[in-house]
Parts: sequence; C-alpha cells; structure tokens
Amino acid sequence: MNQALQSKGLGILTVVVSLVVFPAPNQAQQTADQNQNAALMATAKMMEGQRTYYSKNGQWQNDVSTVQNDFGPVLPPTFDYAIRTTTEAAYSYVIPASSPMVNQLSSYVGAALVVPNSGGKIITIICKNNQTGQIRPSDPRIIRGADPSQPPLSLACGDNSVEIPASVYSEK
Repeated sequence: MNQALQSKGLGILTVVVSLVVFPAPNQAQQTADQNQNAALMATAKMMEGQRTYYSKNGQWQNDVSTVQNDFGPVLPPTFDYAIRTTTEAAYSYVIPASSPMVNQLSSYVGAALVVPNSGGKIITIICKNNQTGQIRPSDPRIIRGADPSQPPLSLACGDNSVEIPASVYSEK
C-alpha cells in the first residue's frame, strides 16, 4: 500500500476511534444532564415515598432498598443513596458516586418533616448542592415563627445549596 493511503487510513481510524472512545463534549454534558435529572427524579420519588410511608405507618422508612422496592424510584448508578431519620424528619441523600462524571454532578438532599401538633401534616423540600462532586449537602433548616413553641412554618435549604422550586410540598 502506498504511504499516502496508509497515512490517510490511519488518520480516518484515529478520528473514528476518538469519536467512539472520547465522546464529543456536548454528548458528555448531555449524559451528565440526564444523570442529574434522573437523580432529581429519584430524590422526589423518595420524598413522595416517605410521605406515603409516614402517613400509613406513623414513622419514617430508613432503608433505601425498601423505599426503592415499595415506591419505585429509579436510582441511577452514577449516584449513591442514603436515608437518615429522626422522630420528626426523614432526609434522603443522593450523592454522585465515584465515576468519570463525578465532577459534573451535584448532590441532592430531600427532607420530609412532620409538623408538630398538626395531626400529621408533612412538609417537604429538595435542595441541590451548589458545588459539584461528592459533597454531602447541608441538611435543610426548619424555619420557625417568632414563638419557638409554635409549629415550624417552613423548610429552607442549608448552606451552599439551593431549593428546587417545584419540590416544596405542604399538606393542607
């Protein structure tokens, strides 16, 4: 084979291999965005599951696999999941797992809180960490009125995180 054809063939092979092995930046960003959206949907479904579970059982579910089996959130493998419960609240953490995308993804925390002396009223919020990577977001804060003996009025995201606007839920 002549030198010019070999050189041209090698150049074409290099382009094809680089397209297959190293996806275009837009494709990589699109994949990260899809994973980020899937993690948000999983967090929302976990919060919905916690509300339902508490309404039926008077306590929070503290096992991720049980929440997944009972309420069906699709948990993308690019994230790790954990639940922490107290007597009045359940927190669901969705944190990027170790992967090539870890520095393109942000963590979420969802909180469900039973309002004291309200007959079981539950309020929820989902917060997204401002920084990407494996950083656990701060827990949402309980905002109380001027009189600390009164029930909480709302939940607010903790430091370095922002509220997902459509995530705030308050039973009437």
